[in-house]
Amino acid sequence: MKRETRFSEIKLVLLALLVSGCLYAMPVVYSSRLYHLIRDAARPGLILVQQIKAWESTVAKPESPDPRTEQLERQLNESEQANRRLELQTLQVSEELQRLKQTGVPNYQTHSSDRLLVPDLLEAQILGESAISLLREGQFLNQGQEQGVFESSFVLESDYPLIDQGIAQGIKAGYALYAGQAVIGKIDEVGSWTSSLIPITSVKYRGSARIARRTEQGLQLGTDGILVGLGEGKCELLQIPPTESIQVGQDVYTGEVDRELPLSMQSTLGQPMYYGRVVEAELPRGAPYWKIIVEPAVKLSEVKQVSVLRQIINPRRMLAN
Repeated sequence: MKRETRFSEIKLVLLALLVSGCLYAMPVVYSSRLYHLIRDAARPGLILVQQIKAWESTVAKPESPDPRTEQLERQLNESEQANRRLELQTLQVSEELQRLKQTGVPNYQTHSSDRLLVPDLLEAQILGESAISLLREGQFLNQGQEQGVFESSFVLESDYPLIDQGIAQGIKAGYALYAGQAVIGKIDEVGSWTSSLIPITSVKYRGSARIARRTEQGLQLGTDGILVGLGEGKCELLQIPPTESIQVGQDVYTGEVDRELPLSMQSTLGQPMYYGRVVEAELPRGAPYWKIIVEPAVKLSEVKQVSVLRQIINPRRMLAN
């Protein structure tokens, strides 16, 4: 085999030398024609090789993505966030300008006066399981029947926590409850002596709320939305438009007007009260509103005493009369 291989190689070398000698001795006119003939014969093969290489490069391209693509996507997201902030600032400035055009600045001095209706916080205790059990067993009712205390005076069938205040103290369904400056919930059912409360984490809870931003000028409040309970120790803030700039860690306060209550039931302290902070914030592409998850500031299980917000006639106005 080795001899045959060597003999074939010798033949190829001799053939190459013969062809080279012929081309060298051949006139230029014929050698040029032969060169062009060989080039034209080999061109289809060269074109096919180039197409195969181009196809291989396009197929292999998705397997190794260009890092510039991720960079451009990040820049696009940052630009979208900046546009949302600019849209929010533009909206706030335009609203303020419109308000000034409608009301103007008074050119005379005004004097402060006492309001007719003022907020009033009534202290209430959250009844424990032992007290509720005694009420349900009738031990307290038997002691008070001579004073007209009947089972209908209490709210005993509710699955929600109870407080020791009711109709006799001016409590109404929908009134807000606080622990300090934190919102705990609102009144559900009212009896003469007790009332049940809906925690803000309950799926039955709905209340007006808005995002707050701390700036050099103070607390800046955003657009009103609706806070609803999720039933798992957290809440969700709904109907916040994409023009708002939302970030994890921002504070959530009560809205200006509770749209879940009629105007006759509206009661406010004149300042926003604290719900909690944002723990999740996402704006899906093309969505009309943000998806915002809120963690309450206070857990109801840690609270024994609350304040019920009522609205009463200003005592100063009554004394003046």
